[in-house]
Amino acid sequence: MKKNHITWLTAVIGLIFVVIVLFNLRHHILCIKFPYNLEYREGVVAYWVKNFVNGQSLYPEIQQNPPYVHNPYTPLYYVVTGLTQKLMKTKSIFLAGRLLSFLCLVATSMLIFGIVKMYGTTISGLLSAGIFFCSPVVTNYGCLEIVDMMALCFCLAGIYYGLKKTNRSMIFSGIFCACSILTKPVFVIPGLSMLFSNFFDKNVRRKLFPFAFLVTLFAVFSILFFKYRNNLFQHLLLFNMLPLNFSHFLNVFSQVGVRHTFIFSSIPLLAGIIKDRKNPLYWYCIFIPLTLLFSAKIGSESNYFLEIIALSSIAAGIIFSHVEAKQIIAVACLGQLFLFLPFKPAPVFTKTYGQEIPGAISSEPDKTLMEVDEIISSELMGTSDPVLAEDTGWLVYADKTVYLEPYQFSLLAKYGRWDDTTIVEMIKEKQFNLIIINAETYEKTGEKFTKNMLDAMKFSYAIRRIIGNTYILEPVISWTNE
Repeated sequence: MKKNHITWLTAVIGLIFVVIVLFNLRHHILCIKFPYNLEYREGVVAYWVKNFVNGQSLYPEIQQNPPYVHNPYTPLYYVVTGLTQKLMKTKSIFLAGRLLSFLCLVATSMLIFGIVKMYGTTISGLLSAGIFFCSPVVTNYGCLEIVDMMALCFCLAGIYYGLKKTNRSMIFSGIFCACSILTKPVFVIPGLSMLFSNFFDKNVRRKLFPFAFLVTLFAVFSILFFKYRNNLFQHLLLFNMLPLNFSHFLNVFSQVGVRHTFIFSSIPLLAGIIKDRKNPLYWYCIFIPLTLLFSAKIGSESNYFLEIIALSSIAAGIIFSHVEAKQIIAVACLGQLFLFLPFKPAPVFTKTYGQEIPGAISSEPDKTLMEVDEIISSELMGTSDPVLAEDTGWLVYADKTVYLEPYQFSLLAKYGRWDDTTIVEMIKEKQFNLIIINAETYEKTGEKFTKNMLDAMKFSYAIRRIIGNTYILEPVISWTNE
């Protein structure tokens, strides 16, 4: 009877896996081929990739006058994406980055499989890789032109080679862990885990890791410092050090945690199973809560949980290999996959007076979003600089000058790190020929623009078009008596 139950559970789990994987692949294909930006950070990353391709500075000095642009990441993703973009010779500014992110997603899934297979079976490895690939957070960020998936891939490559314990693998591990930091600085946990495991392991070959890790970081940061000097610290440290907000963390964690309940609980169990201070996975489980601290930073979103989701998937697979009660684990796996199911609500259309295209709330790119972006892009292309846009991606696509990265600098202004006076005066003087802004941001005092900027817009600009959920503003014509 128990055997029949396990067979039935296995069949159901397999069916749900197939459904989710097919849905996710469709989603990835739609996103990869979509010509416009899908997420705010895509526009920011595309801007810096464009700077690299054009031979411009990745860390320019932020002065009193525009442009006000902030590069929050180390340069490896920009370099790899820029070189790939040159090789592909594609007109789509987002295609190379999205393809690289998706390939990194596939590679990360394979690394998870490889790590788990060291401790268990092929089935447990496939289970772990499948759980990671099916995660809704991974689905959301797995094919976007953002740095996270590449950084995560380097992280797990460092752990994978670190577990092999050969001379060559230790060198590779050090290089990959360094590359994760050179892609996104907060991905420091794998390198830290390897260093601690090396400290407790007296094997000589283990000492090759800190050598490769530290030499790689020192060499690259020496070059960066020689080229950019204090600008590097201004971008990576000063403007990145936003306050921590516990309520913001709880809000993001509640959204992610509710759909990853079962696998998140597996991390402390894995630490209890390993109990080996020479094993980097043990230290990875110990240090991974630090990523929750990073996610408490103002402006962070669920992409900060990608690393903990990956480790949770590894932990779940290893536990599956070690626990005798397979039926209980299978039920837990079924429950986790049920939480991953893509319950997709029908798009909600809300058309208001004067709105040319109704705004649709959809989980993936569709014809409505394409039409909205086409109209906005044509408006920008038909307008000369300077223009101001809430989303940097529109400006990069239309090959316009970026004078302000609104979200980051509005946060900096909120905490006294930046003065918005110059931009406010430019708005009051109607220097921008066009302003593109989200309807919710315009109607409410949001975080995408400061209150002073919004007040100046409402006084000096009028709504000319409403495209979906986007307002197109133009300067108010001033009539004077001759």
